[in-house]
Amino acid sequence: MKLSFSSKNQPDVPPAPDVVLASQSIGRKMLLEKLGIRFRVAVTRIDEDKITDPNPQKQLQKRATAKMQEVVNNPRVYMVPEDRDVIVIAADSEAFISKKCFGKAKDRDDAKKMLKELMDKTHTFTTAVSIAHVAMGKVKKTWTKTAATRVTMRKLTTNELESYVNRYDFTRFAACYALNETPWDLVTKIDGSYTNVIGLPFEILTPILRQLKIIE
Repeated sequence: MKLSFSSKNQPDVPPAPDVVLASQSIGRKMLLEKLGIRFRVAVTRIDEDKITDPNPQKQLQKRATAKMQEVVNNPRVYMVPEDRDVIVIAADSEAFISKKCFGKAKDRDDAKKMLKELMDKTHTFTTAVSIAHVAMGKVKKTWTKTAATRVTMRKLTTNELESYVNRYDFTRFAACYALNETPWDLVTKIDGSYTNVIGLPFEILTPILRQLKIIE
């Protein structure tokens, strides 16, 4: 006996939204890969240094939002499909001691100065995440949230500091370090989210991805 199945009885399951990561950060890419998500990277042309605010957290939020909006508002430039749902994820991170912020170093001297200020102290590593759900070329919903983690760094010797700035591309990392690439013994204590310090806090990201049916 030959069995036949009617497609009318099968519910239409909408395809999962495309995911676009508006960042060239290796750490953020690694974290999305760990979630098993298929995504594409879009490197924006935003000049972060021109986006400022007296409030450090608001400054991070403005920068992350600007990256997200750059991709959303220029779909053809960033090859974002306009005929299906898309999720755009952007983020920005910095470290803080009191009101002083530590972003990416400009050169070796700047990196050494920054690390000397962070060594043997506890700083707050903060990441702002801005996410947009775009359907058929129109924004359905946006989220902008911030996570903070307390990080303690050990004191490096003069030789260790020289070796560090010679070996690692400090210009790619906020506060000149990255947990996924730089020496593990540089950081002695983390109080809070580990994924936040890498640059994409799961406590913000995963509930939104579950809500959008991208992950279970």
